Amino acid sequence: MKEVHILNSLEEVNIVSDPIRLKIIMTLGTSPKNAQNLSHALGMSRSKIHYHLKILEQNGIIEVVRTELINGITQKYFLPVAKAFIPNSEIFNKNLEEKQFTFKIPSKSYDSFEKELKDLVEKYKQGGEYTDTYQVQIYKLS
Repeated sequence: MKEVHILNSLEEVNIVSDPIRLKIIMTLGTSPKNAQNLSHALGMSRSKIHYHLKILEQNGIIEVVRTELINGITQKYFLPVAKAFIPNSEIFNKNLEEKQFTFKIPSKSYDSFEKELKDLVEKYKQGGEYTDTYQVQIYKLS
């Protein structure tokens, strides 16, 4: 399970913000559950749970982590793909100029990177008023 999953479209945000799906994600937490477990925990019919599990799985929000054959029926056990789901801030403002830089930093180099980044932030904070501004976000991914 990753630490963070970035939601890159309004559709993904809508999928996880549906009240029933949100309850399913939160109920799953970090221990795998099947539709029957979720049905009991949430007090909903298994067919309703199955419907929402299918949508969550098809959109990469949850995944099957284990299967068991019980009385000739395959039971799927699900977990969220991440501990946290964060919307990409750029999806809320279509006027933003997209500049994306993706790179990985080894754990042993992160402290040095963080110090250099703080120095850089301080340098540009002191610059005064700007007509164009940029937002920088950093996420720890597993």
